[in-house]
Amino acid sequence: MKKGFVVVWIGLSALSGCYYDNAEDLYGTTPCDATVVTWTADIQPLLQAQCVSCHSGASPSGGKDLSTYAQVKTHLGGVVSRVNKPVGDPLLMPPSGPLSTCSLTKLDAWVAAGALEN
Repeated sequence: MKKGFVVVWIGLSALSGCYYDNAEDLYGTTPCDATVVTWTADIQPLLQAQCVSCHSGASPSGGKDLSTYAQVKTHLGGVVSRVNKPVGDPLLMPPSGPLSTCSLTKLDAWVAAGALEN
């Protein structure tokens, strides 16, 4: 009886030790899908939320107006450079703090795909 119990206990312990949690189930996070990134659905809303409050109007911050696609294309290299600065760098944009990893991934994917106005 004792030997059988030990065998069953070891077997059950081994099975329960192989349990892997899914981070999405545990924390409710959505993985970042950067397979299809568009100006209209992804990049324009990002810039509207994070950049346009300072970078638009009659005298945009740094002389860079990011309120339209044409203006973003004009300043694209600088935008990408500034949002990818390390935390603590005074040139990091936006000044409120770094963009999320997902936002940076989407921006990089959009640029790599040709930064189309789609």
